[in-house]
Amino acid sequence: MAPIRRRVRGLALALALAIMASPIGGAVPATAAEPGPAASTALTPVQASEDLELALSALEAALPDIYWHQSRADWQRAKDAARARIGTVSSGEELWRILMPLLARIGEGHMSLAPSVAMKQHERDTALLPLAVHWTERGAYVIDGYGEAGDIPQGTAIVSIDGKNTQALADELMFAATRDGTIRTGILREASGKGYGELLYRMTGSRANFHLVLRTADGKLLERDVAGVAPALRKERASAATPDVATLEWLDASTAYLDVPTFSNKRYRAAGADFAATMQRLFEELHRRGAANLILDLRDNGGGSEPNESILFSYLVEPPLHKYAAVEARGRRIAVADASGRPYEVEVFDGDEMKTQRRLPNGRLTRRNLPPEGLMTRWQRASPVYRGRLVVLAGGNTFSGGAELASMLFHVRRAVFVGEEVGGTHEGNTSGYRWSLDLPNSGMSLHIPLLQFRFAWPGLPRDRGVRPDCAVPPDVMELGLRKDAAWRAARDILRQPWTTPGAAACPAETIGADA
Repeated sequence: MAPIRRRVRGLALALALAIMASPIGGAVPATAAEPGPAASTALTPVQASEDLELALSALEAALPDIYWHQSRADWQRAKDAARARIGTVSSGEELWRILMPLLARIGEGHMSLAPSVAMKQHERDTALLPLAVHWTERGAYVIDGYGEAGDIPQGTAIVSIDGKNTQALADELMFAATRDGTIRTGILREASGKGYGELLYRMTGSRANFHLVLRTADGKLLERDVAGVAPALRKERASAATPDVATLEWLDASTAYLDVPTFSNKRYRAAGADFAATMQRLFEELHRRGAANLILDLRDNGGGSEPNESILFSYLVEPPLHKYAAVEARGRRIAVADASGRPYEVEVFDGDEMKTQRRLPNGRLTRRNLPPEGLMTRWQRASPVYRGRLVVLAGGNTFSGGAELASMLFHVRRAVFVGEEVGGTHEGNTSGYRWSLDLPNSGMSLHIPLLQFRFAWPGLPRDRGVRPDCAVPPDVMELGLRKDAAWRAARDILRQPWTTPGAAACPAETIGADA
């Protein structure tokens, strides 16, 4: 059987992972036991260098194409710069600030670096930015304030923090977490809310006070010096719960809204449902009631299990699509050693899975184009197929399998896209099985995806994702609302008399929005 992929954005999942790879025959990893109250993140430069070199060896051995989104020369320069800085490292936090930018520049959003247990404890005990921040390509806005910043109203624009304007802060974010290609929207979604305080701390360290320059709703500039607050005091406001499974709502006799928040089989099983059966039921309802207009909401769809994105595609486009040019891995087993010669390895495919693989002349493995998955969207055609007009809501949280579906629909020109650029690149992704490797000295865990899913189409600038026909980034005053400005734009587009997606026009309220 071809591998089942559970593919979601890296940082949040990585922080929760409990199962970590251990060195063969080695000691218990540094993250295996909870530290005491005085847990230390101290490192010597030699220890930091050992962890850096192990991480570099693992990345270069395991990633199917480490040069997919960067040149060899750029990678070499980045490694040289990291090695030049390693001699000053004295803590896990300082190593993180060297290693994370290296990971980010690779351009693989399914990769992640989880802080050690001791680093997380330090983070719980430090003072963080007393703001929850909403990030878009238009700028940064206050969601909530805490402590001395508790009186700052929601929607206040942030001009600068400690002398850095929001453009510089957004540029900094591009190296604070992994992302696909050069796409910003995924990181902007990840940094929105309380998460920005943690990322800012990891990038720049702790500080007691923050100097803020703000712009109020009436356009006035305001300067504030505010004290940082403990993470426990930064309570995030309640938001509308995301449904666990797909839901269908009728807006009128011929128009429906289909929200598909995940492709995760685990989430469907937890809800007592099955993805394929749910899609069959919903599309039978669309057919029975004669739907002519459909809004498909993928804004929270961070992927999940293969091949659910292809199953949904088959209900929207009748002919099967040759989706992947190739699905490749470096080999059946990946192995590296640390500075002391201690081996670390991971098995990519077991014996049964090897039956779906073909070995290439260069020693790599590539997936055979055979049922049930292979390289196609789906071998079995769906029925009924929805043939009416389609508008897709997508954005930075549309990732992995969600971004794959967006790319498929974009490739066949099936839909009008509204929202933000999706979080996954149009040329594919590296995901699937993941190697979770503990770095022995710092205790950080490096999570490396092992399968390259390369799409069989061109059509967009490299390193970018499907971009909206109508750009409507999420508004800070409508957070948690499903029927927000993007949803209203999708509804209004379907009130126009177009027959092909290219003939649709953006509603007047979205004209001039960021592209």
